[in-house]
Amino acid sequence: MATVRKSKKRFIIPICIVLALAIAGGGVAAAVKASKDESVELYTITSGSISENVSLTGDVTSGAVKDYKVGTVATVKDVYVEVGDEVKEGDLLATFDASSLDGQISSLQTSYNNSLNSYNATKENVENAKVMMNELDPQIEKLEDLVYELENGEPYVPSGTTKAPTSRSTTKRTTTESTTHTTGTRTQRSTTEHSTRAVPRTMTEALAQLTETLVQLTDSVTTLATMTEIIADTIADAAASGELNSEVIAHMVGDEIAAAIVSGMIDSAELLVDSGTAVDMIEAAVAQVDFEALGYGFANSQNVALTSAQVQLAALEAERAVYKAQSNTTLLNSQKAALDTTKSALDTLKDTRAEMQAGWTAAFDGTITAVDITPNSQTSAISSGITLENLNSMTATVSLSEYDVHKVRKGMSAKITTAYGQYEGEVLSIAPTATGGNQSSILDNVGGAVGISGLSSLTAQGAGVECKVAIFNTDANIIPGFDADVEINTGSFDGVPTVPIESIVLEKEGTFVYLYDEEEGTATKTQIETGAISDTEYEIKSGLKVGDRIIAIPSSNYKEDTFKIKVK
Repeated sequence: MATVRKSKKRFIIPICIVLALAIAGGGVAAAVKASKDESVELYTITSGSISENVSLTGDVTSGAVKDYKVGTVATVKDVYVEVGDEVKEGDLLATFDASSLDGQISSLQTSYNNSLNSYNATKENVENAKVMMNELDPQIEKLEDLVYELENGEPYVPSGTTKAPTSRSTTKRTTTESTTHTTGTRTQRSTTEHSTRAVPRTMTEALAQLTETLVQLTDSVTTLATMTEIIADTIADAAASGELNSEVIAHMVGDEIAAAIVSGMIDSAELLVDSGTAVDMIEAAVAQVDFEALGYGFANSQNVALTSAQVQLAALEAERAVYKAQSNTTLLNSQKAALDTTKSALDTLKDTRAEMQAGWTAAFDGTITAVDITPNSQTSAISSGITLENLNSMTATVSLSEYDVHKVRKGMSAKITTAYGQYEGEVLSIAPTATGGNQSSILDNVGGAVGISGLSSLTAQGAGVECKVAIFNTDANIIPGFDADVEINTGSFDGVPTVPIESIVLEKEGTFVYLYDEEEGTATKTQIETGAISDTEYEIKSGLKVGDRIIAIPSSNYKEDTFKIKVK
């Protein structure tokens, strides 16, 4: 991209002098006290016309540029152009042997297919898990009501009925994140760890705590349900026979689980840990339950029914825990991102191969300005290629300061001046963002404070907005890469009050003039607001009116804001 320089205003030098004094001394201050009868010339404010322009310096570039680059490894077959050749749109520039890309494309296609299959499988699992969770919820709620009725001897009354609801929280289990328990009507989550969780008060709570361990051992719903059923049946049989010793029951459960693994009832391939480790973890979890403290008598039919309902509930909630884990979209999202990346790389490589096979053709009528490839040479991803430019269409690229960018609009007329002549032009485009520079100059800040634009062009500091200006009626004297002065007409203002540049004083606090009071014979420092600006005048927005008289060329040594004057 062409190097872009800042604005060069013709009134910069006097402004710089005034600003330097203002900055150094904190304002325009006098080193010498003015006399009581200062002799001055006056200027009378009149209305006139201002043609406001933004003046800048930039580089001349061709109106259209096309850089052809290989971007990958390939072999050049033939090159049909040289620097300086004139070509027409569609002319063949170069051809390539792109067979080396076939293997890369094939490998990338396989990777993409595998990624797509994995993504689709995961997506199906996630969707299925969400469906199964929705199907399990009413079944779980129904069993929760049944367990409550069997434990309390009365039906559960939900919220909103005429009878005050009885909390089911005493019958529900405290679990880790992977399991649920119910209070009132909705499920909740508890983060109680194994080492600190409450002692189970019911068989429901005991089975829930055991389920915490089971969901860590497998992500197979079938395997989880089988293990839950074996554990519940073994505990029920032991309790029914009068055996309530936790260690004994733990060994009994371990033996049954181990036998189920050996027989194939539980598929060891579905376990997330070694089968022996799984048995040990289950035994340890069962041993933590104080079955004697539960105080259950399993012999009577009511408790047999209760235990059966509790077993079913624990199994369903274990299933739901697995489905909840499967419904997590984190893995799905990561697979989608990987799939999109692979697809993008594959498409890019295919497009490159197609371009190489077809060869490079001229995108428009123009001139070849660079050729950096030769027949039978090997290219790389960073190799240069061929540059095509339309030298019949020229632009000047300039940089707009933060104060000028708000004045310039696409379509505004412009004058472009080079060492060989002057040309008409028009603003083609304005970049949406600023580039270049990390800090503003102090003159930028002062200019903003006093409402004067263009001061940022005094320094290379600060960012600028790239602006392209079309150059009309170009000739051989317009050469890309040379400098050009650009003057953009930002507006014409007719019949507005104006003030000469030399009559104003710029300070950090604002823009001032010295207003003459004929009755008092005095001049008073008066702040004004300026608008449009030309090379010689400012538009007056407020502070002065047509007919007012001001000191034509104020001195820099006035000490008082109001003082007596003699009019020359």
